[in-house]
Amino acid sequence: MPSAEPHLCPTGTPGPPARLLLPLLCWALALRCTGAMALQPPHITLLQMPKEPPRPGESVTLSCEAVSGLPEFTLLYWLGNGSFVETLHPDGAVHEGTVIEEPRGSGVALRRDLRFNSFGAQHLHTNFTCVVLSPLGVNTREVRWLPPPPAPAPAKSG
Repeated sequence: MPSAEPHLCPTGTPGPPARLLLPLLCWALALRCTGAMALQPPHITLLQMPKEPPRPGESVTLSCEAVSGLPEFTLLYWLGNGSFVETLHPDGAVHEGTVIEEPRGSGVALRRDLRFNSFGAQHLHTNFTCVVLSPLGVNTREVRWLPPPPAPAPAKSG
């Protein structure tokens, strides 16, 4: 039968649930290390992609840039239909570049590319999402390819 006693810290006082400790520690560290900028959630500042949908077989690169006051605790990555790109393309046909950091004001700009070795028609129908995540929040941006124009209808003879 489970005990009805409250969770106790080593000192004998009731303690907070463990799931609250990590965000609290990150917030305290952020406040101490980076000041006011740390209170800002990370945000995506640029999503760069070709103006026109790529043609099949083309090599294509998408770029995502985000700003964070906590670069050492921030993740920047790409998803395809909600899954990690490496899971969707284990052959490496679509892959992420390394994260590049650059100081920007009191924070840091992070950039990560998504590279297509050979763009295919299936990529037009894949929902690619750039995600920036830190203890202070999350921000996402989706790549939306414009559908190709419909083929002209054959002329009627008559």
